[in-house]
Amino acid sequence: MRRITGWKKYALWAALGVVTLAASGAVVWRVLGPAEVVTTAGTAYPSPSVTPSAGALGALINSPLIVDEQLRVYAAKRQIQADDQPAYRYETSPFWSYRRWPQQLIGLVHPPTESTSGVPVVVGSWSDGKLIAIDARTGQVAWESDAAVLGTEYPGRRTGSAVVWTPAGLLTGVTTAGKGVVVTAKEGLTATDAASGTRLWSTPDTGCAALAFTVRNEVVVPDRCDTPTVLRRYDLTTGTPTDLPITVTKTATRPVSPLGCRVGVSECGGVRTQDAAWIWADGTPKAAAGLKGESVWLAGTTAVDAPLGDTADTRALTGKDPVTGAVRWTWSAVGADPSDAQIIATTPERILLLTRARTLIAVDPNTGNELTRISVIMDHDPKQQYAVGPVYASGVYVAIERLTMTAAQAETDDEYYFTNRPVLLAAS
Repeated sequence: MRRITGWKKYALWAALGVVTLAASGAVVWRVLGPAEVVTTAGTAYPSPSVTPSAGALGALINSPLIVDEQLRVYAAKRQIQADDQPAYRYETSPFWSYRRWPQQLIGLVHPPTESTSGVPVVVGSWSDGKLIAIDARTGQVAWESDAAVLGTEYPGRRTGSAVVWTPAGLLTGVTTAGKGVVVTAKEGLTATDAASGTRLWSTPDTGCAALAFTVRNEVVVPDRCDTPTVLRRYDLTTGTPTDLPITVTKTATRPVSPLGCRVGVSECGGVRTQDAAWIWADGTPKAAAGLKGESVWLAGTTAVDAPLGDTADTRALTGKDPVTGAVRWTWSAVGADPSDAQIIATTPERILLLTRARTLIAVDPNTGNELTRISVIMDHDPKQQYAVGPVYASGVYVAIERLTMTAAQAETDDEYYFTNRPVLLAAS
């Protein structure tokens, strides 16, 4: 064999180095380069699940968004995925999944399916400002659009509840024509058609975007965060603004409180300020005397007064006309157990209460009739009490994030959450 010497040897080494560097670069790009991994559904879109019996169904690691009672959708740092058994006690193998790298997921919403031409979609806001809609039936990308960068890091901790139940700056709304709209609120507003991804309108510098919320046909933004004087109402279809003057006499933690929202601060029924309240039942704001007071909730078209404080009879609820305040019904718990019941969520069909003994009670907001009452203590739950964190309700389902009693001081997720499966899934 002929020996390679001198400059030829160095040339060969250089050539091998280039090849090695190119190969390793290809590996690095394949592993670390921008990527979108779509794993579509391998089976047909499931039929709506059978309505489960009332009670605790299971304990989940992740906080779910429930789509048409057919899927549960979850958020992770760089991934959205779904499973197809809404009432199952644990997460199951993914029905579909969608992953982006290196971007992080900031918020995830599900516009009402009837508002997106009957096609169920979930829309994620990513750290590069992209809005990406996933067809919930297949897991395929339905559309992509550019919007505001709402954040740069995933804010969901272990469960993702802050991403799917209270996504900051990511809202859904429905126009008077029944069309779904996705709104991003940062320094300004951007409105995107939820069915097609078409940009509808945008406007800069709207005021306190951190307090933005949606009502029927409008996105509403206070002009200031501390002592607002105006609620600026933007038409969801056109972006045309209309001002609603308000009075806030002093700086408040929540100078503007949306009421009766479907999820987070999206598709709300009304709003309360320090000295006034309005309801949007017919698409325009109407003064609502029945919604005044911090103890009042809105369930559909009923104001629900749940008195607070040691001197109040916390066993009693009063259903009122939200506009006039006229009493429609009263409900009083029977027995000692519900004497400390607290409202944890409302929907147009249910007022949901949870007692200290962890009995879940559902009351019909239209009649005041008790619908269900059942313990939601799981067999393997620790004996100590837990604090009620964020709550999500959809149809008969309710999901409760259970926290330790010292969660406010917790530094790690293990100190923050009640168990390693902290999300209680129940049916009412």
